[in-house]
Amino acid sequence: MTLQLMDSVRQILAAVEKSSGKTITYIERPDLPAPVSLNITDKDDPQLKLFYHPHHDEGVNYAVANQAGHILRLFAAPPEERFVSVANRQTMARFIMETESELERLSSLLGRDKVRKMISLWYQGVVYQLTRMPPDIMVNRWLYDDWPELRPLLLQGIAAQRREAIPSLSPDVRRATPARIYRAANIMNFVFFKCLEDHFHGDFIGPYHGTIFILDGAPLARITASSNQNNHAGDRSMIDRWAGELELNNWYEWQPYVTFREK
Repeated sequence: MTLQLMDSVRQILAAVEKSSGKTITYIERPDLPAPVSLNITDKDDPQLKLFYHPHHDEGVNYAVANQAGHILRLFAAPPEERFVSVANRQTMARFIMETESELERLSSLLGRDKVRKMISLWYQGVVYQLTRMPPDIMVNRWLYDDWPELRPLLLQGIAAQRREAIPSLSPDVRRATPARIYRAANIMNFVFFKCLEDHFHGDFIGPYHGTIFILDGAPLARITASSNQNNHAGDRSMIDRWAGELELNNWYEWQPYVTFREK
């Protein structure tokens, strides 16, 4: 099935090609776990690869526009000011050291083999949230304000994200997750939905009422909402601010885009 995109999304992709100086190549991938994937490539790679699943619905338009928005923010910065967040063996080792007591507790509860298999999932998940959500708030605001044609699909996409996030509040997840990750992940989810709720005048944080995360997340939500640096440098600054507030500073690093190599 050919990837059919709305005119507004094709305009956004054209802007990506112009700002990056790269050509977007469309590649069908039946084994893709998500409807679409559009990520940055090496500085010298002349292409950006947009992978898409052959079976998708109109929601793919929001997914493409959202991922394109992140790329636009990177390339809007001067070349010497472009940075990419990375996680590597060193940062993962710091994560393991800092959560050692919790991992030991969970090993006694779940078994050492299971915890060993879960470590990378826990780590990658929380670092993805940390480095993705602050700029994603800005991207979603931009899509909502500047591309009204996409609003219904955007709101559907946010609703789907919320449905995926809510189960992480459960006591069972809390018992089977390192405490720092459980707390950080749920605070980040709350701040993300709170900031978008305020901008869209929606109702996204209902499930968080009666939880500790409204209280623990309120200061970070205020910090995020007050940001007036709407660019790539502001994204880096806000990610670092979230990391500081949540004590995740050592779990990722910034790499100049000029030295970035796609995995």
